[in-house]
Amino acid sequence: MKFTKIALAVIAATSFGAAFAQSTTQVTLINSLQNQSGALNSQAANIGNASGAGQSRVTAINTLQNQSGALNAQSMNLGNATGSGQSNVTSINTLQNQSGALNRQAMNVGNASGSGVSHVTSINTLQNQSGALNSQSMGLGNASGAGQSNLTAINTLQNQSGALNAQSMNVANTSGSGVSRVTAINTLQNQSGALNRQAMAIGNASAAGQSHVTAINTLQNQSGALNAQSMNVGNAQ
Repeated sequence: MKFTKIALAVIAATSFGAAFAQSTTQVTLINSLQNQSGALNSQAANIGNASGAGQSRVTAINTLQNQSGALNAQSMNLGNATGSGQSNVTSINTLQNQSGALNRQAMNVGNASGSGVSHVTSINTLQNQSGALNSQSMGLGNASGAGQSNLTAINTLQNQSGALNAQSMNVANTSGSGVSRVTAINTLQNQSGALNRQAMAIGNASAAGQSHVTAINTLQNQSGALNAQSMNVGNAQ
């Protein structure tokens, strides 16, 4: 019976405006919802990502991804570029929510790798996770390889509550020969509970990477007991 339960686990994947090879997509997405509940599930939303030599142009308004239960994985990828792809994305009111235990949650917005180029404007972006023994990560405007990331992020919130959780936010970090240009206004990372770990990294560069960041009104908050908190801004290696 255990095998049967695993076999019945659901994998939900939604892709909007994804461009591959040399294709071009132009998409306007308004009021979209992806919802999943139960256990041992996987959920993914991909919006305006470009790979190969593809180009994507996407406007996404009121996008919600929700998942509840245990032992689940949830991911949202918005305006990321790989290979020599180019993404041009405007996202307004984007919410990723996950509740339960032993879950993994990831949100990636405007990241570039290979020789990809991303141009992303995100307004009112919220990532929320509640429960215990969970992992939560947010990556905004990071560049690796020879990728170039161009991101304007306004009103970005990452929130996590519960115990024995891990939370990370990475904004405009570069490696290899990547270049990141990011303006981040009103960025908040919040965590509450016990035995938790919280990390925020903004504008760090390694190898030959270049990071150009303007950050206004950035807050990292943590409450509870036996927790660990770290913030790294503008470090070069």
